[in-house]
Amino acid sequence: MDSAILKQLGALTPERVIGPEHHRFRLKEPLSPHILGQLWRAEDISTTTPTPVTLLIPSAQLLSRGGFAERLREQLNRNRSLNDPHAARCYGLFTWRGLFFTSWEPLDSLTLADMLRTGQARKLNKRQKQGMVTQLAQALEAHLSRAAQPHATLCPELIYINRHNGVRLMGYGWRPLLESVFEQLPQRPGYHAWQPPEAFQPSRLNARADVYALAALIYQLYGGKPAFTAEDDEESRLRELKAPGGISREQWMVLQSALSADSTQRPASPLELVRQLYDKPATSEPGAEPTPEAPPATAQAADSDRPTTASPRRALLNWQPPAWSARLAVALALFTSGLALGYWLGWQTSPAVIPETRALLAAGGSRTQRTETAARPAPASVRPPEREPAGLAEAPLAAGQDAPPADNLTAFRDQWAPDRYAPQMVVIPKGRFRMGDLHGHGDDNEYPIHEVIIAHTFALSRHEVTFDEYDQFATDTGRPLPDDEGWGRGRQPVINVSWEDARAYAAWLAEQTGEPYRLPTEAEWEYSARAGTETLYWWGDEVTANMAVCDGCGSEWGGRQPAPVGSLPANPWGLHDLNGNVDEWVQDCYAPSYAGAPIDGTAQTQGNCQHRVMRGGSWFDIPRLVRAASRYRHPPDSRRNSWGFRVALDLPNP
Repeated sequence: MDSAILKQLGALTPERVIGPEHHRFRLKEPLSPHILGQLWRAEDISTTTPTPVTLLIPSAQLLSRGGFAERLREQLNRNRSLNDPHAARCYGLFTWRGLFFTSWEPLDSLTLADMLRTGQARKLNKRQKQGMVTQLAQALEAHLSRAAQPHATLCPELIYINRHNGVRLMGYGWRPLLESVFEQLPQRPGYHAWQPPEAFQPSRLNARADVYALAALIYQLYGGKPAFTAEDDEESRLRELKAPGGISREQWMVLQSALSADSTQRPASPLELVRQLYDKPATSEPGAEPTPEAPPATAQAADSDRPTTASPRRALLNWQPPAWSARLAVALALFTSGLALGYWLGWQTSPAVIPETRALLAAGGSRTQRTETAARPAPASVRPPEREPAGLAEAPLAAGQDAPPADNLTAFRDQWAPDRYAPQMVVIPKGRFRMGDLHGHGDDNEYPIHEVIIAHTFALSRHEVTFDEYDQFATDTGRPLPDDEGWGRGRQPVINVSWEDARAYAAWLAEQTGEPYRLPTEAEWEYSARAGTETLYWWGDEVTANMAVCDGCGSEWGGRQPAPVGSLPANPWGLHDLNGNVDEWVQDCYAPSYAGAPIDGTAQTQGNCQHRVMRGGSWFDIPRLVRAASRYRHPPDSRRNSWGFRVALDLPNP
């Protein structure tokens, strides 16, 4: 075992700061053990205000095993765009002083395994159990739809229960990795107890393997004991099971079909199991044995191993009971029960519950608390699915409304090799703004003023692309290195690059990471530069020293050269140097006015594409040209020592 790794793990104490230079975390307190190692409650201190996260630090036995960290990194990268609110979100992967660790959304560390062990699971009522099952089916379905592969590792140790937002499922596709290190795992996961008969064979698993595992979970949740144990062999899956309590005769028939050794007899997908299980009236006492006359439940699309692709809520609303009103009632019941589950658990597990929450629970209501969204931090991660970063309003911002505070914005950085990083990105919220010269200080091309609605979540690089970042692209692709004019490379913003160079960099980044990097649109750029403000500059209407790098903006670099990125304060959304430093290329073809310009934040593709739009002003320009609204044009193959760019990234949107 590597003694250096053991030493680093032994030095992990509360308030210790860990992580590479570009992304730092402060440990707060150890949480429960994880099957891979130890969970820590921590703060991401790479953002303007510390952001709560959970760190997963693998054990020394695993970190000392050659290739383990790389295989885990590859698996998490494959799932980074998984789009479901009940899939635990991995913010990023990090290597620091011999340690490999991962950053996740805040987790309460309570697992279903804890609830089963302590008896808390028995206290759940029917509605709460139904909510848990529905949320798990939704999370499994999301992975099946995205990756066309089953989770295959469903077990209580990887099902986390958050007090405020219910189920969080980990372990997508981890089975091959866990099987290879099973004897070295600090805590043995119990997925073997829930696996189907075909998992004992070397054959490829399909969607119905997850259906079986979910059915085994349901059996244990309702019956209070597992259908099988981890030590049971394939033949044991053929034995007859006794109906668990708490379910009707019809539900037992559905559960039996889902636990069939013949995979073609099972429902086609996890959500189909949920539909069959809960879309049937209870006509007999819970736990009653089925009568011989009862027809067996049939599986939909039995010859297919592909999951259904409808969204979870749509799947629930598309049930086929006799009456439309009954269908809607069931769907609403599932939705409310899912939301209520987390709050009940919070009441049961938290030492103190605020009176307002108690009142909500007593009234049968619920309140959703969003914790984050995508954070994919530095090294690759998983991206925000249906929600914005914590604290950001779902409704678009009104024009001129104050921007959300920077501490609610998620920063991340993709990594595709040990020394290969994409620029650090900041998740930008949906919203609306007035685009153009709002104060009469601009040129004719800044009119007419028009409202733009940004209805999509995207990310924008926190800084202008640096020489460090651009040079790795140029070297890998055999392109000439841009001239730095003697001002240095490293953290200096790359200069002497054309629009074509900038677009090629973004395309290369997309190819390396597998993520849709691109240049920002002109509307996205101005929206991000304004950050919810309507003043000339994000800090106000007057030039203030050391807020921007331009000729006359009062910084040490103004009129001389660009500053290293991030040398001056960030705007309210955590973005640096949108005003000044270097001019920035954007996607759009240039048009001499905003007449007919897109109002949805997309790029202008009509007009004079012999010129591309440039925004932001530079170290060489006067203050009027570094306003958020200022815009100008240049040929796409031209270069200058005051021109650079930053990149944008499409994020999953509902």
